Amino acid sequence: MKYSLCADIMFVAVGEKGPIWPDTDGIVNAMQFAKDNGLTGIEMFGLEGRDLDLLAAKSKELGVEIRACVSKGAVLLGDPAKTEELVKAFAESVPMAKQANCNKLILNAECYDKNAAREAVLAAMEEQLKRIAEIAEKEEVMVLVEPLTGGFFRSSEEAFGLIRAVGSNHVKLLYDIFHFQNIEGKILDTLKNNLDLIGDIHGAGAPMRAELTVGELNYEFILNSLVEMGYEGNFCLEFFTFQNREEKVAASCGILPQ
Repeated sequence: MKYSLCADIMFVAVGEKGPIWPDTDGIVNAMQFAKDNGLTGIEMFGLEGRDLDLLAAKSKELGVEIRACVSKGAVLLGDPAKTEELVKAFAESVPMAKQANCNKLILNAECYDKNAAREAVLAAMEEQLKRIAEIAEKEEVMVLVEPLTGGFFRSSEEAFGLIRAVGSNHVKLLYDIFHFQNIEGKILDTLKNNLDLIGDIHGAGAPMRAELTVGELNYEFILNSLVEMGYEGNFCLEFFTFQNREEKVAASCGILPQ
């Protein structure tokens, strides 16, 4: 298994008007922080407004990969009226991601059409993802669909059913353990039964989105079980560290199977 951390979540600050996300220098600091803690990758949110050439150079220099980023238009998945906008935004994001040496782009359906029937939203997602898959296959990148707490998906069965319906090896699910613990629980059975459809895994203590050693989930057991299942993909630390970042990340890294 490979390990990374989410640079934006890990290095976000709180300002008077809301979150202050890290700039290019902040992402570079996150790369160094990951390396200092024995991690070999980072993930990040948006690509716009960041010096992608510098990030690519620092990634190579430090030996810390940029394993995933959020596509432009990510929130539009599931809105039939926004299909053309979403496909265009994804197509524009691919060369930007490649510029940063990143080959996985995340979509999250945060702004799906809440006035439509669930079947209509799923049908729209399938159509959108099939079109996006054509781009991903041609450009040799992967699309990661991430269900979120309070978002469209009410079960892993629904989410994995969508991935199966799209039917492309370039479209996988980003299985966020924190979010799915909130959505339905039954983490290990779900992982075991759908491992071939998972392109990335995120983790945080639940229900408070804290370090892996805090909360109701036994991450040491979960991660060792993933090793036994033969999972060789990426596991990303994605929890908030407004205080005592070094101690929280060190504690979490201390339970990662080697």
